[in-house]
Amino acid sequence: MKRFFDRAFLAGLLAVLVAVPLGVALWSHKETSAYYENRTLAAKPEVTAESLWNGSFGSDFESWFSDHVPGRTTLLKIDTAVQMKLLQRPVVNDIVLDADGVLVPKMSYSEYSRKAYEETVPPIAENFGKLNDHVEENGGKFYFVGFPEQRVYFEDRFPDYMNNHETEAAVADEVFMTALENAGVHALDMRQVYAEQGNPAEYYSVVDHHYNYYGAYAGYRAIMEALAEDGWGLPVLTEDEIGFAELPNPYIGSRNRKLYNLWENEEKAAILAETPVPFTRTDNGRPSEKPLFVVPAQEDLPTTYNLYMGGDFGETVLETNRPELPDVLIFGDSFTNALETLLYASFDETRILDLRHYTEQSLKDYITEHKPDIVLCVMNDTFYYTTTGNGAVWED
Repeated sequence: MKRFFDRAFLAGLLAVLVAVPLGVALWSHKETSAYYENRTLAAKPEVTAESLWNGSFGSDFESWFSDHVPGRTTLLKIDTAVQMKLLQRPVVNDIVLDADGVLVPKMSYSEYSRKAYEETVPPIAENFGKLNDHVEENGGKFYFVGFPEQRVYFEDRFPDYMNNHETEAAVADEVFMTALENAGVHALDMRQVYAEQGNPAEYYSVVDHHYNYYGAYAGYRAIMEALAEDGWGLPVLTEDEIGFAELPNPYIGSRNRKLYNLWENEEKAAILAETPVPFTRTDNGRPSEKPLFVVPAQEDLPTTYNLYMGGDFGETVLETNRPELPDVLIFGDSFTNALETLLYASFDETRILDLRHYTEQSLKDYITEHKPDIVLCVMNDTFYYTTTGNGAVWED
């Protein structure tokens, strides 16, 4: 009898050892990305003499196998639910749950000093100064617009026992903006603008690292006011003219996404009630039928911040056929997306670049070719000291 049970156990174990890899092999072709983790899944490695010789096949296979285990997302979601609901941990998947009604990231307890920022900023500000001169040489005007990231905007919501980097963020922003101004760059600090308005809670998402559409509109108005002060007579979208509409769809922000959307909230995304100005659009050099707001077909389907302009593109061009108005070039990170749906209405041609994805030519060559009347750099303050992507403003 013991021999029978031993054999049965070994047979069962062997079945599991065969079934799991087989299940992975059958499942793996169906998914190439992890939606909630917002990343691409590891690709199935090829067996080559070189990969076997240098040992890379083993590590690559392990990554692929881990990413494609059947039911992986369900298991991770269950684990997240247990940590949130049952164990009631204050931090789950590096997201702080005890932050007075908002989701913010867990921050480290190490911070950079003022001296470190002051030593880092000179070459960055110098490059922005060179860009400013280059824009003017090509007949345009350059403006930098900096926005606080959500965790900076809600820094007072962090629980007292956690570091919110409040002092560091203030120092970093101050040093950067001062350096830009010393380099001759017209800089608009939206952190100060929002503060003067009392930092309205309704300006930023509680589940995402971006502002919401109301915060974007406040940013648009501040930009238009700055341009008006500089002598630009541009049409401005007023709230009475456009109106906002909140979508019925559930909104999944980047913070709640890390929690598999298990953090209960009632946030809804807002858009313009109507398209204010007709336009034609191209994305990455090809004609596009995408609207300003890419809304799910059904009300019960979730939406994300990517609803604004349909997400990030290397290059987008919006034409409104109003030659009496100036042209604008906007470049920056995803904080530009919601702004684009408003700013385009104030210009004839709106060109938009995301230098994380656009590689056809350098920013300065693009400006030389198209000669925009206005160039806007839109950046959130967690990227100020980054010299790659949209921080690579003076590269050949």
